[in-house]
Amino acid sequence: MHVVMLSDFESSNGAAIATSRLAEGLCRAGHQVTRIVDGPDRQEHAWSTYRLTAGYSASFPVRLARRLLPSRALRLLPAHTTSEQKRLMRELSQMLTRLRPDVINVHNLLGSLYANWSLDLVKVCADHAPTAWTLHDMWSFTGRCAYSGDCRKFIDGCDATCPTATEPPVLEPKRIAGAWRRRRRLFDAYPNLAAVAPSRWLACEAGAGSWSNHRIEIIPYGLPLNVYQPIDRVLSRRALGIDTGVPMLLTAATDLRDRRKGGALFTDALQRVSHRPLKLVTLGKGILQPQADGICVNSLGFVDHERTKALAYSAADILVHPAPVDNFPNVVMEAIACGTPVVCLPVGGVPEMVRPGSTGWVAEEVSADGLARAIDKALAEISARDWRSSCRAIANAEYGMDLQTGRYIELFQSLRTAMNSGKTVH
Repeated sequence: MHVVMLSDFESSNGAAIATSRLAEGLCRAGHQVTRIVDGPDRQEHAWSTYRLTAGYSASFPVRLARRLLPSRALRLLPAHTTSEQKRLMRELSQMLTRLRPDVINVHNLLGSLYANWSLDLVKVCADHAPTAWTLHDMWSFTGRCAYSGDCRKFIDGCDATCPTATEPPVLEPKRIAGAWRRRRRLFDAYPNLAAVAPSRWLACEAGAGSWSNHRIEIIPYGLPLNVYQPIDRVLSRRALGIDTGVPMLLTAATDLRDRRKGGALFTDALQRVSHRPLKLVTLGKGILQPQADGICVNSLGFVDHERTKALAYSAADILVHPAPVDNFPNVVMEAIACGTPVVCLPVGGVPEMVRPGSTGWVAEEVSADGLARAIDKALAEISARDWRSSCRAIANAEYGMDLQTGRYIELFQSLRTAMNSGKTVH
């Protein structure tokens, strides 16, 4: 098959990395893959890459500001124009006419809203070929947010009372209801549009919202298990220059300062952990500085080299994933594949990965106290069993790239069959 994959970025964040791994798996299985992105990575790949840009009418300073300004300041910029969005739709349609894909796989669009990407691009895809939308968060069925938290308005209609309207992606409250209705109209108009959710949690949330009458498949992300595998802990620490004779915690995120990654909550939790001394190693932009005796912090900074990340996971006794909202995080899956158990909060799809007695510990509540108690429990039990073997067994059984690729191929083939027969897919 020729599979066209539409996403905001090629490989620069968690969703893009997951998309690239799927693209690699499809290529390895003998299929042709074309990526259409807003942010190409300029690297050599097994697939072809095109950038979707319509020659924005906005000036360069405005486009740069859309990328760099804090979310609260974005409302001061000139609004995106309908004409820019229509040019992008025409350009995408022309690309797809030339490429003639057998199936289209939409991924994250959220990161390119600043560049006038819009929900209407999905309509263009669905008009050209059978289309499956891989959901990396909740944005496809809410009025504006990637994660709704405790808010359930996305079920019956988001509106101006949105509790997180000032957080990225920012949208004027008066426009939120209209954005939710546009999503509902899209799903009503394209009953054969299918969704793929990496977690059961996200599939349930999508089914409760605007995806309720559509086919929703649950396909976990895949990993290169030959890269993410257990490495001797002593050798890993030596390779990274980490010298410790005390328990080592690791936390990893693209940006540790991002509120949704839980850095502040984790720092607060560390003040309450009773097991001391400890070594904390961080991967990602930003620095965590818990003001607690007996906790030494070692920052490895932002790391995008996969083998270096595998060393960091293997060096740690425990990965702590303190995100208060999440779906099916790559870092948790990667740590488990490297034989490192995980402490997490009871949010999203993370507890589907972190299983007591097998791959880690789930806090009883989303709070600093709850996280601290889970960390103390983990440190007390870390030597009681062979966590490396149990974690790796789960990874081998559930997270292989070939397994993920095979499930997607089955989905794509069934969507093509349904379109050719004129049937509605559910």
